[in-house]
Amino acid sequence: MAYSQSKTEIVATHLRTRFMEGNVEGHEIVVALISMVKAEKINLDEVAPILSTVFFEQPQGILLALEKASALIDDELIDSILHEVNKKA
Repeated sequence: MAYSQSKTEIVATHLRTRFMEGNVEGHEIVVALISMVKAEKINLDEVAPILSTVFFEQPQGILLALEKASALIDDELIDSILHEVNKKA
């Protein structure tokens, strides 16, 4: 079941805070969001607005994070992450 709009906004704000504090990198946020889509916690159409929030509406930051993430991940990696998370839940 997907998160509510308010919960999605909380996720976006939390990710932005973690990014600004240097606790996560942009490509890690992309991986997390893709995993959340595959786990049906958020809808695919919510990814772009979340990324806009995280990167303060700066397309260059979003593109850089997407490019780096696309070079590092594939569906198998995402499925592996989800499997590990579900195993621990």
